[in-house]
Amino acid sequence: MRVGVIAEDQSDVDVVDELLAKVTTRKYVIKRFLGHGSGRVVGKCSEWARVLRDQGCTRLIVVYDLDTGNLPEVRARLRGALGQCPITRHTIIIPVREIEAWLLADEVSIARIAKPRRVPRPIPNPERFMRPKETLRDLIERLSERRITYVNTIHNKQLAKHAALVRVRRCMSFQDLERFAVQTLR
Repeated sequence: MRVGVIAEDQSDVDVVDELLAKVTTRKYVIKRFLGHGSGRVVGKCSEWARVLRDQGCTRLIVVYDLDTGNLPEVRARLRGALGQCPITRHTIIIPVREIEAWLLADEVSIARIAKPRRVPRPIPNPERFMRPKETLRDLIERLSERRITYVNTIHNKQLAKHAALVRVRRCMSFQDLERFAVQTLR
């Protein structure tokens, strides 16, 4: 099965891929388009969906960080940008603030990267942080006693690979991705 992913950058695709692999046992291949920021995702969404369909994708996931936007407005803008989606089984996933909030949800995974003396306390609501990427960077630096510099293009994939779904589910926006995967990828 081919799954199309339209996202802002490669680390978003890596996180989605690692987490999907935990939800489904079905084999899949990801085909992707990257906006390299949010503007191009909106502008090219419909065109990229058609190309992904032509490449054999039967599922489509659009991932777009909320940042400081209003959730209903961002969702409406993405639905409009996607238009009549040529891939019937599709979803729009909007991580609250940034996808890094999902990674903040798993303190055990963070500890695997930072190797602190003790596992940090759980963060009950990681989506409350205005800048999850910076929060994650600061947390890893502090826990590692400045031995490790967080780089999202390297560490996000590792964090997602070791993340436990039970902890990532603390993020309501992740639950949308999991629901889509359960319904269409199993």
